[in-house]
Amino acid sequence: MNVINLALSALLASSSVHASDVIHSCNLAEKPEPTGPYQAYSGDTKVAHTHIIFGDITPADEVESILNTLKARNTKASFFMHTDKIDDETKPLLQRMVDEGHTIGSTGQSSNPQVNFLYANNTYIEQQITGADSDFKEAIGFVPSLYAPSFGALDSRGQQMLNNNGKTTVMWSAGGECCDGSGLLLANGWWFLDNNEPLATAVAGIRYTLPEAGGIILLPTNAEIVDEYLSQVWPYWKFVDFDTCTGRSGKAAKAAKAFGKSSKSKEGGVDANVENL
Repeated sequence: MNVINLALSALLASSSVHASDVIHSCNLAEKPEPTGPYQAYSGDTKVAHTHIIFGDITPADEVESILNTLKARNTKASFFMHTDKIDDETKPLLQRMVDEGHTIGSTGQSSNPQVNFLYANNTYIEQQITGADSDFKEAIGFVPSLYAPSFGALDSRGQQMLNNNGKTTVMWSAGGECCDGSGLLLANGWWFLDNNEPLATAVAGIRYTLPEAGGIILLPTNAEIVDEYLSQVWPYWKFVDFDTCTGRSGKAAKAAKAFGKSSKSKEGGVDANVENL
């Protein structure tokens, strides 16, 4: 269990926030009872469910390469983003994500600086949540219900504000994307590459944070790491979409439908009958 997940467990144990308010792993997969003598590994692969999430949509060329890799392996991911990065270059990527069955989520409005909910006042947190909602509605015609706080920083106050705005909070149980200088995210692919470690070392540092039970893994927005990671772990985990991971039936399909309606609208507005997702 990594540091972020330990902090999350402490949060859930020490406050009125319930585990159902925060998603940080996949549902446990069903597996038939093994037969015959016990074997630690029998070659029965792709049992545990795993879902990949990303915390950025830039640089656009990296994201496009990642989408190519995911498509080649028929793997669905969730992309969380700050809405100040939605522009003419990244907006077509959002259309492609939905067209190919991926999930879109919010990380707030501001990427520079990113807002740490632990240190921001209520007005600023509310602005990040609702400001991003307005940006999403204008840009893509619907408002995602999934929210991943910057830095994975969350307390009961921030979680309550997300709940009040109808958000489902998504954390991760493995991996790591970036580091704010504290050194807490040990499985940081960027750190390994920036320190001239081999790609295989960077991927191994991420891979061994994922338990055999599966989970939600945060990968860096780096196409080379994603391709190598999937190559190494492909036989062992079953990579599923967000709905399968969490049991939230039909949300991705509704998002695609909402996106399609807004894309065809001459005014770019959202259909009044389309719910927030």
